[in-house]
Amino acid sequence: MNDFGNRLNRLFERARARGQPLTNEDIERLTNGRIRANHVWRLRQGRNHNPGLDTLQLLAGVFGVALDYFGGHDDEGDEEAIRRALAQPDLRALVVRLGTVQISPRDAVRLLKIVDVLLADADDPDVAASSNDLGLNHITSESAEVSCYVRSTDRWAAES
Repeated sequence: MNDFGNRLNRLFERARARGQPLTNEDIERLTNGRIRANHVWRLRQGRNHNPGLDTLQLLAGVFGVALDYFGGHDDEGDEEAIRRALAQPDLRALVVRLGTVQISPRDAVRLLKIVDVLLADADDPDVAASSNDLGLNHITSESAEVSCYVRSTDRWAAES
């Protein structure tokens, strides 16, 4: 069996361990027939080891994993990082706040870029250049205060 088939089977095992067992037929139903049960079977058996991007996106959505999981990224390290982050009250509050709204993939990428800029060394000239690439008029980070204005949407992206 190929690596893709192993990774896909691992997702089925995780679902079963969480008390939410899935079958190949369930995948067909959950994807509204866009992935047929027999195609899932072929993927799991390693008979088809080159699924299309649409199939990968649908499978990632069903199992709640990032698309890069199928490329070899290990979610277990992410889960540990998430547990550590949620142990911090301010980060937990941020996650709760973000969980109350639907964020578009574009806005999620912007938020990740903002976090990258905030975590980077502010004296680094490359960081200053990258903040302009984000479409930000300014970013300030002084103790707990962070504000940034997103020029392209004319609204506050984050305010604390």
